[in-house]
Amino acid sequence: MKTYKLYMIRHGLTEYNLDGRYCGTLDPPLCEEGVNQLYELMEQYDYPYVDEVYASPLLRARQTAEILFPGCDYTAVENLREASFGPFEGKTMAQLRDDPEFAKWIVPGSEYAPAGVEPSKAFYVRCRMGIIQIVDDMMRRGVTNAAVVTHAGVISTVLAALAYPKLSQYDWNCEAGCGFMLRADPSLFIREPVLEYFGDIPSEALPHDEEDPYDDMY
Repeated sequence: MKTYKLYMIRHGLTEYNLDGRYCGTLDPPLCEEGVNQLYELMEQYDYPYVDEVYASPLLRARQTAEILFPGCDYTAVENLREASFGPFEGKTMAQLRDDPEFAKWIVPGSEYAPAGVEPSKAFYVRCRMGIIQIVDDMMRRGVTNAAVVTHAGVISTVLAALAYPKLSQYDWNCEAGCGFMLRADPSLFIREPVLEYFGDIPSEALPHDEEDPYDDMY
């Protein structure tokens, strides 16, 4: 039976990332270092072939999609947008250190969400729906290979809930321009959204001058 492959990739670096500031729904572009890093990754490693690109509507994700997959049109998916961090956006941990609202929010397992901050459960539901929308669109249109360019929080939240093997959100963290290879079996996905992990992007085992062990999977 046909399977559908999704390549979930984190956007490139922005000045906010370099400064350690919460970005969330703010919309800065990739910084020069972020753009250069993406091109360096492309020079050293092969990114997978895809028939379609889906991206967060935020500029940093759209720019990353255009760099990594030149000439491939992308579809902006609203549900792939990063979470809103409300009053914490644009600030560093050092600036928020004495903020009592921030201290309550970052407690592990806390369900507390200050005004303007997207609650974690609502964020999970939105991200999950975004992936379901993408896989449904792929199956409807017969697209078997697609890139999903989005944010670190979206990737770790979705994969901790839907991916196998079962790992924590922290285990699904990835660097800018990197991500994970996943498969969706339509017979399983229709009953319950499940994604099977089968490799990293870009794989350290895939420099341009070596054989690609995933070639027959594309």
